[in-house]
Amino acid sequence: MKVDVLNERRSGKFAAKTIALLFAGAASLMVLGLSANPAHAAARTFVSGTGTDVGTCARAAPCLTFAYAHGQTDSGGEINCVDTGNFGPVTITRSITIDCAGSLGGISPGAADAITINTAGVVVRLRNLSLNGIGAGFTGIRFLNGAALFVENCTIANFNGGGPGQGNGVVFAPPTGVTAELYMIETVISSNGHASDGAGLAIQPAGSGSARVAIDRTRIENNTFGIFADGSGSTGMIAAQIRDSVVSESKLNGITALTVAGASITSLTVERSSSLLNGGTGIQSQGSGAYVTLADSTVMSNVTGLSASGGGNIFSYQDNQLSGNVSDGALTAVLAVR
Repeated sequence: MKVDVLNERRSGKFAAKTIALLFAGAASLMVLGLSANPAHAAARTFVSGTGTDVGTCARAAPCLTFAYAHGQTDSGGEINCVDTGNFGPVTITRSITIDCAGSLGGISPGAADAITINTAGVVVRLRNLSLNGIGAGFTGIRFLNGAALFVENCTIANFNGGGPGQGNGVVFAPPTGVTAELYMIETVISSNGHASDGAGLAIQPAGSGSARVAIDRTRIENNTFGIFADGSGSTGMIAAQIRDSVVSESKLNGITALTVAGASITSLTVERSSSLLNGGTGIQSQGSGAYVTLADSTVMSNVTGLSASGGGNIFSYQDNQLSGNVSDGALTAVLAVR
């Protein structure tokens, strides 16, 4: 099942090691992907709801759109918001930060993706943004190439437009030959998807691409699928840690790890997190090479609590809560707490 056809340790040492491995590459990645700057570019630019897309987007004369300000900003530079506004969709082609602290800058893109990232080696940080598809938007953030994406204190909601492959909060899809990293913290992803496809967060590398993902203190609510890690289209690897987060009220499944024979190992660690009130399965692991490890987590009030099929695996450190589901389902193995 692909996104475009979506139909679904307690050990502090382990968690720390996982996060350390994920973040160790981030510092070195910051050196990558700094594309050549325009001669007139500035290290910091500004947008305003009453700005105009002329000049260099200085603080005294801010621009109107993220797209125009992007072109005036150095690689490694930053765009800030003077005030609130709809700053329009943007395709990011250089390492950059967009930070709207104090104003929560918005993008309502119409029938389009709000933010697209599709340039080798770039490191992108998105902070304090409100992305609202208002029912027509396709995908909030679509990552198709780059080194790393940081999503911090953002809201991504109501992306329900387009056909198959659209209707997603975030799509993280590193291409062949690329191992990319996604870091998400204190973010809300809500009300995205169509009747039977689309996800709050879809992790879907392609070719030989690999995804390294760390999700922390994030709520993924009322989407068609919640978190959908799909390794069926890649021979790389998906390794994701979901920590101190809630996935709830998905129309279908809450958290899914999917792969097929010969494709990616798809491994999710769910720690101190909950999958609740989902219309399908709380935790699903499908296909040989799909692994979900649960530590100090809650799976409750779903139609099915746990489902492992086709050789998929669900492991528990024996400190989880599994109850109140129509059918609780079963683990494939329990692990020693060490």
